[in-house]
Amino acid sequence: MSTWIWNIAAENAIDELKIDILNKKVLPEEVEIEAVLAYLPRLKNIIDATLEKEKLPSECIQEAVFHIKVFQEDPHLKCTAILTDNTGRKHIGNKFSYNVYEAHFKHFNLKSDTDMDWASEGENQLNTSEWFGALLRYFASFGKKSFNSFYNQRELKKNAIIGNLFQIVLVVLFFYFLYQYSQS
Repeated sequence: MSTWIWNIAAENAIDELKIDILNKKVLPEEVEIEAVLAYLPRLKNIIDATLEKEKLPSECIQEAVFHIKVFQEDPHLKCTAILTDNTGRKHIGNKFSYNVYEAHFKHFNLKSDTDMDWASEGENQLNTSEWFGALLRYFASFGKKSFNSFYNQRELKKNAIIGNLFQIVLVVLFFYFLYQYSQS
């Protein structure tokens, strides 16, 4: 999450931000992106679990925010958690420093819907081959083993090879029969 926050802050020349966990808000709004918002329900669950463990009511915390300082020169963040209880007392946590491992990536440049993501298209083909391979191996065992024993992480490469060979054979047979049909 630190990499996302640092990059979007750097892109918008922001050096400080505030994340309101309970209200699911990020200020300034330029930093309020899905990659950051996706973590907020998980953080709220952590707060609720901690309150439950301490036998405190869930309404005990009125505000939970992260104050984050963004350092552009040496890519890192400093974060301080501040909780405000129902009496108005602020509980300030330690400052934590988070390094940014991938500065200035261009994930925020959106591309049009007509652009094809070639890696994803290739992965879809590979997934089809994996399924074909797993199905062929399952049917070859006459159902004596469960399908999950063939379709798992260890067997994916084997399934992909068998599935690709099966698809190649099908294409060759198709053209063979097409050629035979055209000769008659």
